[in-house]
Amino acid sequence: MKQLQCTDFISIIANPKLAYSLASEDWQSVLWILETARLDAWLAAQLQPLDVIGSLPDTVKIRLSSAITYAKRQQQQVTYECVTLTRLLAEKHIEPLFLKGAAYVISPVFQSAGRICSDIDALVKREELEIAERHLKMNLWLSKEVDDYDDKYYREYAHEIPPMMQAERGTILDLHHNLFLPVSGRAPDIAQFWGTRIQTENGLSTLSPAAALVHSMIHLLMNEEVTFGLRDCLDMQSIIDTHNSESFWQDVHQLVADNGFHQEFQLLMSLLCCLFNRDTVKQQINLEHFNNSLKNRFWLWCYCKAVLPDHPLLHNPFAGIARAAVYCRGHSQKMPLVTLLKHSTVKMYKAMRKALVGEPDE
Repeated sequence: MKQLQCTDFISIIANPKLAYSLASEDWQSVLWILETARLDAWLAAQLQPLDVIGSLPDTVKIRLSSAITYAKRQQQQVTYECVTLTRLLAEKHIEPLFLKGAAYVISPVFQSAGRICSDIDALVKREELEIAERHLKMNLWLSKEVDDYDDKYYREYAHEIPPMMQAERGTILDLHHNLFLPVSGRAPDIAQFWGTRIQTENGLSTLSPAAALVHSMIHLLMNEEVTFGLRDCLDMQSIIDTHNSESFWQDVHQLVADNGFHQEFQLLMSLLCCLFNRDTVKQQINLEHFNNSLKNRFWLWCYCKAVLPDHPLLHNPFAGIARAAVYCRGHSQKMPLVTLLKHSTVKMYKAMRKALVGEPDE
């Protein structure tokens, strides 16, 4: 298998019709890269309406068919878990609001064909968090074992509690009370986001499309983890393509302005322009003005490289530097400098202790 240039790979992602002309050896490279990014089922879903899968090589058809079958089955499981969680928490008069991948799967207002979820993200109100956690534990949802320091970090600094796992089915749940760390000083007005919620026909709650876009932006640009950044970008581009309207953008700009995310929004629009080149996005940003800033150009360069899959078959020079810069930027967003230095020192000490003397960090 040969390496693919980033431009060739992104061209296929931005315009899946181009995949039809791929040679067999190129298909193998594309599929391996997409599997790393958890996007193989997504591409299969994009190609199905084009009626071109039948003309693809047999090995490609088999892999795409397998990927879409797996995605559909997982989406059924996600829907089941969301219904079960909603009913369970309703016993305590608590409404969970599902976020990101789970929300895209359960609500018809989002385009979720081929979307793979690694876990379920749900939001409850801060004053209901302790009751919700206790009730979940009594119903076979087990908390991840963490040491005293990490438990304190979650409960005093973070916007979520330690991950929980359903003991019988192995489903992972991240239970949030906000969309970003309160200790950062940049946590959004969560009541405003709650006010956008919409419900599906079977009573499951999600954020509105505009709020979902802003939340996904926060998740991508204000955290250090971009392993599945390309999938996040495709999620956001899909929301924009599906809901592009004057009222949609008014809601987006209102949330961005009220919560101080103007810089992140400008960076996101520039990133989506760079990756997918859609007119719907270009209309939301003055790219010439954005590019007048060296700082803006630097971070756009970093994210354009960092969000691409980390795979040896994808030729992405300086990607390691870009990911390191994004990693540092993400941590700097999450907490004040003094708190960050303290937290980093403790984590480094624990890692070194484990490496040198083999002590567990639980």
